Amino acid sequence: MTSSMRSTFLAVAAAGLIQMALPGSVHAQQWQVIKDKSAILWTAKWNTSPVSGGFKDFTSEISFDPEAPEDAVIRVEVDSGSIYLNGQDARSTLVNSNWFFIEEYPKAVFVSEQITHLENGRYEARGSLTIRGHEQPVTLPFKLTIEGDVAQVVGSITLDRNSFSLGQKGDVAKAVAANVNVSVEVTAKRLGD
Repeated sequence: MTSSMRSTFLAVAAAGLIQMALPGSVHAQQWQVIKDKSAILWTAKWNTSPVSGGFKDFTSEISFDPEAPEDAVIRVEVDSGSIYLNGQDARSTLVNSNWFFIEEYPKAVFVSEQITHLENGRYEARGSLTIRGHEQPVTLPFKLTIEGDVAQVVGSITLDRNSFSLGQKGDVAKAVAANVNVSVEVTAKRLGD
């Protein structure tokens, strides 16, 4: 074996050992959300009546291996201006400075810090959620089902809108309950290597 061949062999072997030693996040599976089969929805109470809506536009980066959830990286950016209220044209109110204030804060962002497998396809995503410049720790429990290269995620969380300074002025501050339930329904496709 010549000196150059030996050097090449050693370099390849070293690269292989380094890859094996790196954390699983390097090898984690990448997923792409199927937009028309996914939704971020919310429900709240106006006085005693339930109201509901959602967000029409969001982007995500998902690196997740169900065999190594501790190495997962999930980032979701929600276009706050895409918020809607079912059955009513309330967008102009929801995007103004008393609510999502989209001129200053166009995005709501979730970034995972730890994903934990509980049991029977149930997981827990701990991370930070930033709305209107207010960052809060959150924990989202979710159910994961994978069939072939398609994953389905269903989860929900209750948020206190006051923690994000949403709807703090006027009569609306009393009319809308503090707790808002946010549900996530995501279908994603595993990307090839």
